[in-house]
Amino acid sequence: MAKGELLLEVRAEEIPARMLQPAIAQLATRVFEELMARDLGPKEVETGFTPRRLLLILKGLPAKEPDRTEQVVGPPVRVAFKEDGSPTPALIGFARRCGLEPEELERVTTDKGEYLAATQSIVGVETSQLLAELLPKLLREINWPKSMVWGDGYGPWARPIHGIVAVLAGQVVPFELFGVQSGAQTCGHAVLSPKPFTVRGAAEYRRKLAKLGIVVQPDERRRILAQAMSEAAAELGGQPVEDPQLLDKLVAICEIPGLMHGSFDADYLELPSEVLTASLRDHQSAFSVEAVRDEEDDESGEPPLLPAFLTVMDRSDDPSGRVRVGNEWVVAARLADARFFFHEDRKRSLEERRGDLAHLTFHEKLGSYQDKAERLAELAALLCRSLGWSEEEASAAQAARLLKVDLTSEMVKEFTDLQGVMGGIYGREDGLGEEIWTAIYDQYLPASAEDSIPRGRTGMVTALADRIDTLVGIFGLGLIPTGSRDPFGLRRAAQGVVRIALDGGMPVDLDLLAAKAARLYGDKLTQSGEEILESLRPFLFDRVRHVLGLAGFAYDEIEAALAVGGNNLPDLKARVEALHAVRGHKEFLSLVLSAKRILNILKDSEEYDLDEARLVEPAEKALFAAFADLKGEVEELAAAGDHEGCLRRTAGLASVLDHFFAEVLVMDEDDALRRNRLGLLQAIHRVVGRSARLTEMVVDKAEHRAKFGD
Repeated sequence: MAKGELLLEVRAEEIPARMLQPAIAQLATRVFEELMARDLGPKEVETGFTPRRLLLILKGLPAKEPDRTEQVVGPPVRVAFKEDGSPTPALIGFARRCGLEPEELERVTTDKGEYLAATQSIVGVETSQLLAELLPKLLREINWPKSMVWGDGYGPWARPIHGIVAVLAGQVVPFELFGVQSGAQTCGHAVLSPKPFTVRGAAEYRRKLAKLGIVVQPDERRRILAQAMSEAAAELGGQPVEDPQLLDKLVAICEIPGLMHGSFDADYLELPSEVLTASLRDHQSAFSVEAVRDEEDDESGEPPLLPAFLTVMDRSDDPSGRVRVGNEWVVAARLADARFFFHEDRKRSLEERRGDLAHLTFHEKLGSYQDKAERLAELAALLCRSLGWSEEEASAAQAARLLKVDLTSEMVKEFTDLQGVMGGIYGREDGLGEEIWTAIYDQYLPASAEDSIPRGRTGMVTALADRIDTLVGIFGLGLIPTGSRDPFGLRRAAQGVVRIALDGGMPVDLDLLAAKAARLYGDKLTQSGEEILESLRPFLFDRVRHVLGLAGFAYDEIEAALAVGGNNLPDLKARVEALHAVRGHKEFLSLVLSAKRILNILKDSEEYDLDEARLVEPAEKALFAAFADLKGEVEELAAAGDHEGCLRRTAGLASVLDHFFAEVLVMDEDDALRRNRLGLLQAIHRVVGRSARLTEMVVDKAEHRAKFGD
């Protein structure tokens, strides 16, 4: 047993895999915060879980709370004494509660006036006593996605609790939770090793469970499983098909990371690999095995699958082979179902199925998927024309009409994760052109920050049109996502728009596209086109900030570029990249400081005309000459998309501006001089803000001087 060590284990009936990690993280955070608030912060925090237990280990806990003094404020002086100076009942009651006489109280001045107060010495509570009160409270407060009650009304909690280990420095922390008393006894696997045993510390706990094959740390179970799978697949001449989410699930559904590998009839390999993998993953939580290519093999396409699968069996061995036989029997039945669905779907082509979309509702107020398909065809064609991609217009319109047809297929009804993918496969089988079937296959890309965007122009156009149509339709009903609710996945859709436009180099006018999408809905929307754009723009720009932030750009670079427009996303990215490239240069940073000064001078100013003839000081004449010399060049560079060149050229004004501000009084008493100088600054302000609003850039003046010696 270790001094200052808390071992907390809660054993329950099997908790769903998806709930385990959030629950233990929540518990550990709450316990840590509560202890820190009482100056009892642990030196180490360790967590773990299995399907039947949550584990929390804290090390380095003090034996008790530190003693402390605390000032308790009582009644105000004005109500503490009677007219004759004797204490009022309010003062007498406060003094009694503090264990003092009224004359022993002190006067303190607060922002509300003068009060009477008592300074008390508080003896710290024993850590064990505090934990006995704290742990059952925090365990009850775990926020489960779903909970239940059991027995005589115990709960709510994720699953019925069977046992609690709560040991601090070898001694039981006594408390009761849902009728279960804490103690020092745990047990092994619920079926294989249910006999209870006593533990007095974390080391003994881990050692005794390890002898029973139980691994309480999920990271260690993951390592063991991944290694065992790689070795088993290698013996078969292959490797596991990569699937991190499935591995996380297997880790969470076992205590004993035992590997089970089985096989199925090779005839099922006629099915597309996506179907085989989905069937094994969704129905049996099993990994597919793909062949390992030789160096001489053709690298085109995906490697073929082997007639084998790998999964966990929550035990160390399978001496009778029953686990394997049972899994193989279920896999064979599921693959037979998948083959039946595949062949049923293949009886009609995607084009022949297109009419079925009329019976599939996109949204109760927005019509059917057939309505959506026709809107997408028009949007895709508009996109192609606006981008000058005339060769892709016909294929994009055709792909758009077929994009959602696989939602009516038996295979997608069975494996919803394969929507889009199955449509692409069926399109390929129907003999559609590669640009069309790949567009259907890739329509939901990118689904995450790591995903690539759809292949080819047709794929990018249709995927972008699909997302814009959905965003405009749902926003058009006023159903804008809140901080915690996004039932239509609109943030993911908006991020897809941003990624496709940025990574695909598509200089599309998003406002124009959204306005067209709104018109295509006719009278179905409750919001006007302008109202939709007003709420959709900031929503999309938030995703732009997120995507560019992940790419490593600073927030002020992003804000400075967005401030002058974000409709053309590739151009926006080019402006952010330009700011990133020049922000460390002395002249540019000096220009930023001057731009901020100009903005402060021009604040609340009306528009003034600039008359060169009224420039009298040499410094202002020099500034005008420098400005006139670069104005046209800056406009040309910006129009050509050379934003870095534009920023570098405008930075040439920095020294002239510095000299101007040192020599010229802008707010001269002479009204004509003042108005003309303000007009000059207004003209310069417009030009230096051509690629970005420089005043959004964060430049510390003192740091600038220290760095460049100015």
